[in-house]
Amino acid sequence: MNEMQQFFISSYQRRIFLNERRRKMEIVCLILGILCLGYYFVILKYAGNSSNFIKIWAVLGGGFLCTFFIIYIRERYCFFEKMIIPGFLKMIITSVAAAGILLFFYVEWLIFRAMRKKPDRGLEYIIVLGAHVKGTTPSRALYKRLYCAEKYLKENQGTRAVLSGGQGKGEEISEAEAMRRYLEKSGIDSRRIFLEDRSVNTKENLQFSMEKIQNFSASIGVVTNDFHVFRGVSIGKKLGCRRIQGIPAKGDAVMELNYLVREFFAVVKDKLVGNI
Repeated sequence: MNEMQQFFISSYQRRIFLNERRRKMEIVCLILGILCLGYYFVILKYAGNSSNFIKIWAVLGGGFLCTFFIIYIRERYCFFEKMIIPGFLKMIITSVAAAGILLFFYVEWLIFRAMRKKPDRGLEYIIVLGAHVKGTTPSRALYKRLYCAEKYLKENQGTRAVLSGGQGKGEEISEAEAMRRYLEKSGIDSRRIFLEDRSVNTKENLQFSMEKIQNFSASIGVVTNDFHVFRGVSIGKKLGCRRIQGIPAKGDAVMELNYLVREFFAVVKDKLVGNI
Protein backbone atom coordinates (compact mmCIF):
# COMPACT_ATOMS: atom_id res chain seq x y z
CA MET A 1 0.00 0.00 0.00
CA ASN A 2 1.55 3.28 -1.10
CA GLU A 3 1.52 6.54 0.84
CA MET A 4 -1.33 8.00 -1.22
CA GLN A 5 -3.62 5.07 -0.41
CA GLN A 6 -2.73 5.29 3.27
CA PHE A 7 -3.55 9.01 3.24
CA PHE A 8 -7.00 8.45 1.70
CA ILE A 9 -7.79 5.58 4.11
CA SER A 10 -6.70 7.69 7.06
CA SER A 11 -8.79 10.65 5.88
CA TYR A 12 -11.80 8.40 5.33
CA GLN A 13 -11.49 6.89 8.82
CA ARG A 14 -11.15 10.33 10.37
CA ARG A 15 -14.25 11.53 8.53
CA ILE A 16 -16.23 8.50 9.80
CA PHE A 17 -15.08 9.25 13.35
CA LEU A 18 -16.11 12.93 13.08
CA ASN A 19 -19.49 12.02 11.59
CA GLU A 20 -20.17 9.60 14.46
CA ARG A 21 -19.21 12.24 16.99
CA ARG A 22 -21.50 14.78 15.32
CA ARG A 23 -24.41 12.33 15.35
CA LYS A 24 -23.91 11.75 19.07
CA MET A 25 -23.83 15.50 19.64
CA GLU A 26 -27.02 15.83 17.58
CA ILE A 27 -28.82 13.32 19.78
CA VAL A 28 -27.55 14.87 23.02
CA CYS A 29 -28.53 18.40 21.96
CA LEU A 30 -31.95 17.25 20.78
CA ILE A 31 -32.68 15.41 24.04
CA LEU A 32 -31.41 18.26 26.23
CA GLY A 33 -33.39 20.80 24.21
CA ILE A 34 -36.63 18.84 24.58
CA LEU A 35 -36.02 18.24 28.32
CA CYS A 36 -35.27 21.91 29.04
CA LEU A 37 -38.30 23.18 27.13
CA GLY A 38 -40.47 20.49 28.70
CA TYR A 39 -39.31 21.47 32.20
CA TYR A 40 -40.01 25.13 31.43
CA PHE A 41 -43.62 24.38 30.53
CA VAL A 42 -44.02 22.12 33.59
CA ILE A 43 -42.87 24.98 35.87
CA LEU A 44 -45.12 27.42 34.02
CA LYS A 45 -48.11 25.13 34.58
CA TYR A 46 -47.20 24.35 38.20
CA ALA A 47 -46.13 27.76 39.56
CA GLY A 48 -47.01 30.24 36.83
CA ASN A 49 -44.62 32.95 35.68
CA SER A 50 -43.54 33.55 39.29
CA SER A 51 -39.89 34.27 38.54
CA ASN A 52 -37.91 35.59 35.60
CA PHE A 53 -35.30 32.91 36.24
CA ILE A 54 -37.52 30.12 34.91
CA LYS A 55 -37.03 31.60 31.43
CA ILE A 56 -33.48 30.22 31.51
CA TRP A 57 -34.96 26.79 30.77
CA ALA A 58 -36.63 28.12 27.63
CA VAL A 59 -33.38 29.82 26.59
CA LEU A 60 -31.34 26.66 27.24
CA GLY A 61 -33.87 24.53 25.38
CA GLY A 62 -33.83 26.87 22.41
CA GLY A 63 -30.02 26.97 22.46
CA PHE A 64 -29.69 23.19 22.44
CA LEU A 65 -32.23 22.83 19.62
CA CYS A 66 -30.47 25.51 17.54
CA THR A 67 -27.18 23.65 18.05
CA PHE A 68 -28.89 20.43 16.95
CA PHE A 69 -30.15 22.04 13.73
CA ILE A 70 -26.75 23.61 12.96
CA ILE A 71 -25.00 20.24 13.32
CA TYR A 72 -27.77 18.53 11.33
CA ILE A 73 -27.59 21.03 8.46
CA ARG A 74 -23.79 21.11 8.43
CA GLU A 75 -23.52 17.33 8.21
CA ARG A 76 -26.16 16.77 5.55
CA TYR A 77 -25.91 19.88 3.39
CA CYS A 78 -22.27 20.88 3.98
CA PHE A 79 -23.22 24.32 5.29
CA PHE A 80 -20.63 25.96 7.57
CA GLU A 81 -17.98 23.51 6.32
CA LYS A 82 -15.63 26.37 5.45
CA MET A 83 -15.99 27.94 8.88
CA ILE A 84 -12.67 27.28 10.61
CA ILE A 85 -12.08 28.15 14.26
CA PRO A 86 -8.43 28.88 15.08
CA GLY A 87 -6.76 26.39 17.43
CA PHE A 88 -5.99 28.96 20.15
CA LEU A 89 -9.64 30.10 20.16
CA LYS A 90 -10.83 26.51 20.49
CA MET A 91 -8.47 26.08 23.45
CA ILE A 92 -9.79 29.24 25.15
CA ILE A 93 -13.44 28.25 24.63
CA THR A 94 -12.78 24.71 25.88
CA SER A 95 -10.87 25.96 28.95
CA VAL A 96 -13.54 28.50 29.91
CA ALA A 97 -16.30 25.92 29.44
CA ALA A 98 -14.43 23.32 31.50
CA ALA A 99 -13.74 25.83 34.30
CA GLY A 100 -17.40 26.88 34.33
CA ILE A 101 -18.60 23.27 34.55
CA LEU A 102 -16.13 22.47 37.36
CA LEU A 103 -17.19 25.59 39.28
CA PHE A 104 -20.86 24.69 38.86
CA PHE A 105 -20.42 21.16 40.21
CA TYR A 106 -18.22 22.36 43.10
CA VAL A 107 -20.80 24.92 44.24
CA GLU A 108 -23.62 22.41 43.86
CA TRP A 109 -21.61 19.95 45.99
CA LEU A 110 -21.36 22.59 48.73
CA ILE A 111 -25.11 23.18 48.49
CA PHE A 112 -25.93 19.46 48.64
CA ARG A 113 -23.58 18.92 51.59
CA ALA A 114 -25.31 21.68 53.56
CA MET A 115 -28.73 20.24 52.66
CA ARG A 116 -27.90 16.90 54.30
CA LYS A 117 -26.67 18.19 57.67
CA LYS A 118 -28.95 17.70 60.66
CA PRO A 119 -29.21 20.55 63.21
CA ASP A 120 -28.23 20.31 66.85
CA ARG A 121 -30.95 20.17 69.47
CA GLY A 122 -31.51 22.94 71.99
CA LEU A 123 -30.27 25.92 69.97
CA GLU A 124 -30.77 29.28 71.67
CA TYR A 125 -32.30 30.92 68.59
CA ILE A 126 -33.58 30.07 65.17
CA ILE A 127 -33.83 32.64 62.40
CA VAL A 128 -36.64 31.85 59.97
CA LEU A 129 -35.89 33.43 56.61
CA GLY A 130 -38.88 34.93 54.84
CA ALA A 131 -40.23 34.09 51.39
CA HIS A 132 -42.98 35.47 49.21
CA VAL A 133 -46.42 36.11 50.71
CA LYS A 134 -49.47 36.18 48.43
CA GLY A 135 -51.55 38.91 50.03
CA THR A 136 -51.54 37.54 53.57
CA THR A 137 -51.00 33.87 52.67
CA PRO A 138 -47.52 32.30 52.80
CA SER A 139 -46.23 30.83 49.54
CA ARG A 140 -45.40 27.12 49.17
CA ALA A 141 -41.74 27.81 49.97
CA LEU A 142 -42.61 29.80 53.10
CA TYR A 143 -45.06 27.15 54.33
CA LYS A 144 -42.28 24.57 54.20
CA ARG A 145 -40.01 26.83 56.25
CA LEU A 146 -42.78 27.50 58.76
CA TYR A 147 -43.60 23.82 59.19
CA CYS A 148 -39.90 23.12 59.82
CA ALA A 149 -39.67 26.01 62.33
CA GLU A 150 -42.85 24.91 64.11
CA LYS A 151 -41.55 21.35 64.45
CA TYR A 152 -38.18 22.52 65.83
CA LEU A 153 -39.76 24.97 68.30
CA LYS A 154 -42.15 22.33 69.65
CA GLU A 155 -39.32 19.84 70.09
CA ASN A 156 -37.02 22.43 71.70
CA GLN A 157 -39.05 24.48 74.17
CA GLY A 158 -36.14 26.70 75.21
CA THR A 159 -35.46 27.95 71.67
CA ARG A 160 -36.63 31.40 70.59
CA ALA A 161 -37.38 32.45 67.02
CA VAL A 162 -36.59 35.55 65.00
CA LEU A 163 -38.95 35.78 62.03
CA SER A 164 -37.21 37.73 59.29
CA GLY A 165 -38.74 39.29 56.19
CA GLY A 166 -40.03 42.67 55.05
CA GLN A 167 -43.03 43.55 52.91
CA GLY A 168 -42.57 43.19 49.18
CA LYS A 169 -44.59 43.84 46.05
CA GLY A 170 -48.02 42.20 46.14
CA GLU A 171 -47.76 41.51 49.88
CA GLU A 172 -50.43 43.04 52.14
CA ILE A 173 -48.40 42.31 55.27
CA SER A 174 -44.73 41.69 55.94
CA GLU A 175 -43.35 38.18 55.62
CA ALA A 176 -42.42 38.32 59.31
CA GLU A 177 -46.02 39.12 60.27
CA ALA A 178 -47.36 36.28 58.10
CA MET A 179 -44.96 33.90 59.84
CA ARG A 180 -45.95 35.19 63.30
CA ARG A 181 -49.64 34.56 62.59
CA TYR A 182 -48.93 31.02 61.42
CA LEU A 183 -46.73 30.07 64.40
CA GLU A 184 -49.01 31.60 67.03
CA LYS A 185 -51.99 29.84 65.44
CA SER A 186 -49.95 26.62 65.63
CA GLY A 187 -49.52 27.02 69.38
CA ILE A 188 -46.12 28.71 69.67
CA ASP A 189 -45.96 31.14 72.61
CA SER A 190 -45.73 34.74 71.36
CA ARG A 191 -43.10 35.44 74.05
CA ARG A 192 -40.69 33.19 72.13
CA ILE A 193 -41.14 35.14 68.89
CA PHE A 194 -39.29 38.26 67.68
CA LEU A 195 -40.14 40.06 64.44
CA GLU A 196 -37.64 41.52 61.96
CA ASP A 197 -39.70 43.16 59.22
CA ARG A 198 -37.24 45.40 57.32
CA SER A 199 -35.11 42.97 55.31
CA VAL A 200 -35.46 42.43 51.57
CA ASN A 201 -32.68 39.89 50.89
CA THR A 202 -30.78 37.08 52.61
CA LYS A 203 -27.94 39.26 53.86
CA GLU A 204 -30.36 41.71 55.46
CA ASN A 205 -32.33 38.78 56.92
CA LEU A 206 -29.25 37.70 58.87
CA GLN A 207 -27.88 41.18 59.57
CA PHE A 208 -31.11 42.66 60.96
CA SER A 209 -31.96 39.45 62.84
CA MET A 210 -28.62 39.59 64.63
CA GLU A 211 -29.49 43.13 65.73
CA LYS A 212 -32.47 41.57 67.52
CA ILE A 213 -30.39 38.77 69.08
CA GLN A 214 -27.40 41.00 69.97
CA ASN A 215 -25.18 38.04 70.78
CA PHE A 216 -22.82 36.75 68.11
CA SER A 217 -21.75 33.88 70.39
CA ALA A 218 -25.28 32.47 70.70
CA SER A 219 -26.11 29.12 69.08
CA ILE A 220 -28.27 29.89 66.04
CA GLY A 221 -30.09 27.83 63.44
CA VAL A 222 -31.08 29.26 60.06
CA VAL A 223 -34.42 27.85 58.92
CA THR A 224 -34.80 27.97 55.17
CA ASN A 225 -35.43 25.65 52.22
CA ASP A 226 -32.75 23.00 51.80
CA PHE A 227 -31.16 24.48 48.66
CA HIS A 228 -30.77 27.85 50.44
CA VAL A 229 -29.07 26.60 53.63
CA PHE A 230 -25.47 26.85 52.42
CA ARG A 231 -25.78 30.49 51.39
CA GLY A 232 -27.73 31.49 54.49
CA VAL A 233 -25.21 29.93 56.86
CA SER A 234 -22.23 31.28 54.88
CA ILE A 235 -23.60 34.84 55.04
CA GLY A 236 -24.19 34.45 58.77
CA LYS A 237 -20.58 33.34 59.30
CA LYS A 238 -19.34 36.29 57.25
CA LEU A 239 -21.34 38.61 59.51
CA GLY A 240 -19.56 37.17 62.54
CA CYS A 241 -21.95 34.51 63.88
CA ARG A 242 -19.65 31.99 65.55
CA ARG A 243 -22.12 29.16 66.20
CA ILE A 244 -24.50 29.19 63.28
CA GLN A 245 -25.87 26.17 61.42
CA GLY A 246 -28.63 25.30 58.98
CA ILE A 247 -32.05 23.82 59.64
CA PRO A 248 -33.15 22.66 56.18
CA ALA A 249 -36.83 22.63 55.28
CA LYS A 250 -37.93 20.26 52.55
CA GLY A 251 -37.70 21.51 49.00
CA ASP A 252 -40.38 21.41 46.33
CA ALA A 253 -40.05 18.29 44.18
CA VAL A 254 -41.11 20.09 40.98
CA MET A 255 -39.15 23.30 41.53
CA GLU A 256 -36.03 21.85 43.18
CA LEU A 257 -33.93 21.62 40.02
CA ASN A 258 -34.79 25.20 39.09
CA TYR A 259 -33.93 26.39 42.61
CA LEU A 260 -30.62 24.51 42.67
CA VAL A 261 -29.48 26.06 39.39
CA ARG A 262 -30.64 29.51 40.47
CA GLU A 263 -28.84 29.12 43.79
CA PHE A 264 -25.55 28.50 41.98
CA PHE A 265 -25.72 31.98 40.46
CA ALA A 266 -26.79 33.48 43.80
CA VAL A 267 -23.81 31.90 45.60
CA VAL A 268 -21.36 33.13 42.94
CA LYS A 269 -22.87 36.64 43.08
CA ASP A 270 -22.68 36.80 46.89
CA LYS A 271 -19.08 35.58 46.78
CA LEU A 272 -18.13 38.25 44.24
CA VAL A 273 -19.71 41.08 46.25
CA GLY A 274 -18.16 39.85 49.51
CA ASN A 275 -21.28 38.57 51.29
CA ILE A 276 -19.77 35.12 51.82
